[in-house]
Amino acid sequence: MKYQVETVGETVIFRPMEERLNAALTPDLKSQLTVLAHSSTDGVIIDLSAVQTLDSSVLSALLLLRRMLLQAGRSLAVVAPTPALQSVFSLSKLNEIFTLMTNIEDALKYMHQQTALLSKKAEEAEEEEEEWEEEEEWEDEETEDWEDEDWEDEEWEDDEDWEDEEWEDEDWEEDDWEEDDEEDEDDTED
Repeated sequence: MKYQVETVGETVIFRPMEERLNAALTPDLKSQLTVLAHSSTDGVIIDLSAVQTLDSSVLSALLLLRRMLLQAGRSLAVVAPTPALQSVFSLSKLNEIFTLMTNIEDALKYMHQQTALLSKKAEEAEEEEEEWEEEEEWEDEETEDWEDEDWEDEEWEDDEDWEDEEWEDEDWEEDDWEEDDEEDEDDTED
């Protein structure tokens, strides 16, 4: 399969240079897309400008790439400039899943926006983590106070002795238990 790879900033642009992308080319396409998913640090743009037709096996490969990028917290955009390609995505309802663009300029702007959003989210997450660490330090100090507390064992022992004595002095009659069992049996027979 013929293709080109270009890097613009941190975004990788992958361009299949085949007019027809089909099942015969899909194994090679999946291999290249897997390499892309693990090699770039930012988003990926699949530029289908040179492609006239594609089939469901190609869509499956693109879904695989999307899943890998999502797990890594990275973005994907697909440039599908022709009505024929757009209809393939539309008929399969994948236009609802993929971010489709009609030209590479719009796709690069989208990637820049996504990078800015991800950076902002990363900063917010870092701030939350710092706040959490500060709270944890405060809780550690509070726990140390509890550990330093002087608990008197004698108080607990006196309570336990009292409970044991009360149970031991109780006069349990076996006849009472047998009567209760008989009443329960009568109730279940009704």
